[in-house]
Amino acid sequence: MPMISRRLSILLLAIALPLSAKIVDRVAAVVDRQVITVSEVNQMAELRFFARTSGESEDDYRHRILEALIAQALRFRDVERFGPEPIPKDSIEARVTEIGKRFPTPADLDAALNRVELTPDELRALVTRQLQVEAYVQERFAPLVFVSNDEIETYYRGTWTQQRKQRGLAVPPLADVREEIRSLLRASRLEGEIETWTTQLRERANVDIYAWR
Repeated sequence: MPMISRRLSILLLAIALPLSAKIVDRVAAVVDRQVITVSEVNQMAELRFFARTSGESEDDYRHRILEALIAQALRFRDVERFGPEPIPKDSIEARVTEIGKRFPTPADLDAALNRVELTPDELRALVTRQLQVEAYVQERFAPLVFVSNDEIETYYRGTWTQQRKQRGLAVPPLADVREEIRSLLRASRLEGEIETWTTQLRERANVDIYAWR
């Protein structure tokens, strides 16, 4: 088994790093006794681990990365309580491929990995952690989300139809798009459940932010 690099060790173990440990770079945030460093945030930015929004500034992008790392640290505590699920190799490779598409060529991703001193396998380790959180979220919250046919019809006749017309698009019959709208509403409600849960976790934790506030 290849030795994990120092930087990856910091990234994977930051959620359990005691404040008494020696910090070799600036602290971006502390979640209770869990440290997130500036180098972690910069590393995630360099790897484009989180998709960047068009027109987003460097500071805004890093602020969003920091918030995502804080949320993941909080959420992973619940994952650890029940034991992380094994993630299929195909799912890991699909996410790595998705990240790779954010670079002009595969060589550019390789160059980014070299700059942050990570191997492809270490990138997969980061992806696996992210997917374990996502799998837990799906298992815990997805079964709680229900969308009725009445809600689908209301959304279809209101927001969905208005948005189509504003974009100059045809409005197909409800029967043709019912499941599409159901999926859209389910995804929106699931995101709301996740945000509520994360807010509750954050309220119970001591979160101090020192960079990109």
